[in-house]
Amino acid sequence: MSNRFIDFVIEQEERPTIETTGHMIHVGDMLYSGSPSDSIDHSRAMFNRLNGLNTAGHGASLKVDGGMSVIMGREKNGTPFVSYKSGKDRYYDHESIAATGKEHYVRNLSPALDSVARMDNLEDGTAVQADVLHGPDHSDRIYQSNTIKYKTNPKARGKFAYAPHSQYEVRGRDLVKTSNEPDHDQLKGPLSHAPELTLTGKEFNVSPYRKDTIAQHIGQAEELLGDENTKAFAERIPENKKFHAMLQGYSNHIARTSGKRSIEDLKDFAGGFVAKRKVRPETQQRELESHNEFIANNATQLDNLFTAHHHINHAKHHMLDVLRAHHADFDIVPHGSHEHEGLVGHLSGKTSAKFVREGPGGFSMKNAAAAERFKAVMPTTPPPPVS
Repeated sequence: MSNRFIDFVIEQEERPTIETTGHMIHVGDMLYSGSPSDSIDHSRAMFNRLNGLNTAGHGASLKVDGGMSVIMGREKNGTPFVSYKSGKDRYYDHESIAATGKEHYVRNLSPALDSVARMDNLEDGTAVQADVLHGPDHSDRIYQSNTIKYKTNPKARGKFAYAPHSQYEVRGRDLVKTSNEPDHDQLKGPLSHAPELTLTGKEFNVSPYRKDTIAQHIGQAEELLGDENTKAFAERIPENKKFHAMLQGYSNHIARTSGKRSIEDLKDFAGGFVAKRKVRPETQQRELESHNEFIANNATQLDNLFTAHHHINHAKHHMLDVLRAHHADFDIVPHGSHEHEGLVGHLSGKTSAKFVREGPGGFSMKNAAAAERFKAVMPTTPPPPVS
């Protein structure tokens, strides 16, 4: 047995289990994830939630457009720590944070460490993941962590403000998720402010017209998936890994541009997608031919899925309109004409889904523009390490 293989086995055994939240899938994109009915189930559960009805195993919360994603917690022995969202490296003092040479780590993780150290109710072996809203030096009436402008909560002035969305048990190097609704009693402290994001206990006013419209769109999407060939095809999509990656790239592109998916548009996108692949030209050509053949052979099923996606989005946008009418009911409120990024739904045994407005004027388009602006001002070389 080679030393390389032994080292690999040791590395796998020592690699921690970290269940932190990374990229979250759009509810409509679940149609292409291998379990297409999840898109219907999530949409209906969120609709029920807004109507004051409970779906077993369902929870929902605001999706906040924060800045850097951080983890704050205590080891089993009570030692406070912070980490970037990956949870890979933990920092226990300001010196180790500064030693990373990353200015945004110092700006966000240092006040986070001060804050968690003063959370007297936080139980040992507990951690939360959160998005940073603003630092303790903030005193203006509004702030903008990323794309959306928010009104400053009077309780948060002069404090480190963050939006917590997940809670974990700390088991050595492991972080095991225990809840999508953090215990805010544990998060209280004099140096920080954390708005409650849960929809639990919230009441929403949904007009009869909107109820009927949302129900009809979800029903039409479900009817399209009722076609056995369409559902079977959707369940097999991830098996064609290269096509699945291209299709997901296409759907993300449409989310931040036109919001309208079509087979002809997919064909056009496939050419550009393959052209960016860092492989030999002949390999690119084979992949493009394979994609086009796959599209042609499954045109009816793809068209049904795109139409179902269209209905899911219409239902989603109506639900987000309901949310917009209730901005003032939450601890965190958008400023002026801005609206919340969206909602997050959790269903037992299923991947969590995000409900975010797509197409012209939607969050996806605004966020893509913000990302381009951010890249434009980023330095071309990294800053020197802090000694």
